[in-house]
Amino acid sequence: MNMLNSLMYIVSAVGKDYTGIHIFRDILVVFMVLLAIAIIVLILMQKGTNDNIGVIGGETDTYMGKNKGQNREKKLKLATAIIGAIIVVMAIIYFILAVV
Repeated sequence: MNMLNSLMYIVSAVGKDYTGIHIFRDILVVFMVLLAIAIIVLILMQKGTNDNIGVIGGETDTYMGKNKGQNREKKLKLATAIIGAIIVVMAIIYFILAVV
């Protein structure tokens, strides 16, 4: 809803005083939307955890089998955490600028 209000403000601001803070806030909103899409994609790329499901069927994993995709999973989790932290920081900056 806030993004819609920002878009309506941009449309109505033609010929009015549209300061740099307003433009910066709108750019923050666009970046947060793009980062939100990126974090959704990263979460969907991660593998689900079914650690104990093999116990029912009597399956056994070797050490190499268990740690095969661990590097990729660690990188995806790290990227998810970093992008999430960036979104939080950008949201805090946005709301500080909204008060001004």
